[in-house]
Amino acid sequence: MKAMIRIAAFAAALAGAGTVAHAQNFSESGQDLEMVGEAPAACVLRAPSATAGVNASFDPTGPTSGELRILQMVNPTTAEPLPTSITLSLPVICNASHRIELRSQNGGLLRDRGNARNRQSGTGFGEFVTYRVGLAWAGQQRDATSEEARNLNIDAFRGAAGDAVLNVSIPGGGGPLVAGRYSDAIIVEFLVAN
Repeated sequence: MKAMIRIAAFAAALAGAGTVAHAQNFSESGQDLEMVGEAPAACVLRAPSATAGVNASFDPTGPTSGELRILQMVNPTTAEPLPTSITLSLPVICNASHRIELRSQNGGLLRDRGNARNRQSGTGFGEFVTYRVGLAWAGQQRDATSEEARNLNIDAFRGAAGDAVLNVSIPGGGGPLVAGRYSDAIIVEFLVAN
């Protein structure tokens, strides 16, 4: 933030000299006080929090990040994914036009050292699970599969403040999964217009 204060000086003149008292003449001059400041365009985020969830929990890991944990990934008798969902609240203040971009790093839940081409199917074991992701902000809503989430964005043409809402859901079923750890990273970026 840049700030500048300029103050114009006040001038007064005294007339007269010697031993005789003279009337004093003051020349009046205007006083000018100009204050100038600049607030840079910015989006400020606070720690996200979970507002609802089924078979999932959320732990903040930093001021603007966290880890979503699936409590029980698969049904122990079928090895198929169990339904899972969570809603996260992301407190945000943006003082100018901005864009939110959301993307999935893997395009879905991928088994560690797995192959994304080995998708769930009714036959055979899969190593990749797609899920749905939704984002609501400034009166707008977007929803897509994790694979489509590489291009999920919201444009806000003015400043906004409140909670951006992120929904993540895995439908469950779809075929058995190979045992292992499955992960993905959902990145939500707030980009301020210049």
